[in-house]
Amino acid sequence: MDNSTELFKEGVQAFEKKDYVRAEKCFVALLKKNKNYADVYNRMGVIYHSRGEFTPAIEAFEKAIKINPNYTEALLNLTVLYNDLGQYKKASALYKRVFPATSKRKKEKMDPFIKNKIANKHAELGDIYAGIGLHPESIVQYETALKLRPQFLDIKLKWALSLREERKHTQAIQILSQILKSNPRFHQARVQLGVTYFAQGEKKKAIDAWKAVLKAHPNDESAKMYLKLADEPQSTKAKTK
Repeated sequence: MDNSTELFKEGVQAFEKKDYVRAEKCFVALLKKNKNYADVYNRMGVIYHSRGEFTPAIEAFEKAIKINPNYTEALLNLTVLYNDLGQYKKASALYKRVFPATSKRKKEKMDPFIKNKIANKHAELGDIYAGIGLHPESIVQYETALKLRPQFLDIKLKWALSLREERKHTQAIQILSQILKSNPRFHQARVQLGVTYFAQGEKKKAIDAWKAVLKAHPNDESAKMYLKLADEPQSTKAKTK
């Protein structure tokens, strides 16, 4: 009995959870049965790209595009990959295939929807790198995304967190402060500002940040937890970097 549908569903579910080992296993088994799944090749390309396996990633995206020449998602993913590899001519050629009407415009006049799409693609790749602990790589992706969309505060927050993981506390604090200047109500950024101060040894500033969060959001569990942590003995705090 053909179990292609089950393999596809299981693979997609694993992919969405970023369980790429399981997703790849399902997709490989599925492609042995039928090599006409453009969506599967596209997802395989994302998996390979996340692991730094650039040649297989390119091949997978190209197979997706061969099956469906108008597959915008795969074309964008391959464009992002070529940009990452510094192959700007190839990236530009692909961009023109996807958006011929906008490709003749100057960069600053790029369609806002397209900027959003490409920025989010870089951010998604940054999330993948961050999720497996490759923070230098995630920082590059978030910075690339923010060049296109500097006003995306959620990406700025992720950028700051990756910088903190690389012990670049001062830079992370600057970015978190910028986020809060743009949107003082972004309490998640204030929580993380407190965490970053705490990691830097600035206990009082950390406590002030968390108290400010609780003043506006009395039920914020993260701020409550961190304040409790700040009051615990030094031996316990040393385990919570």
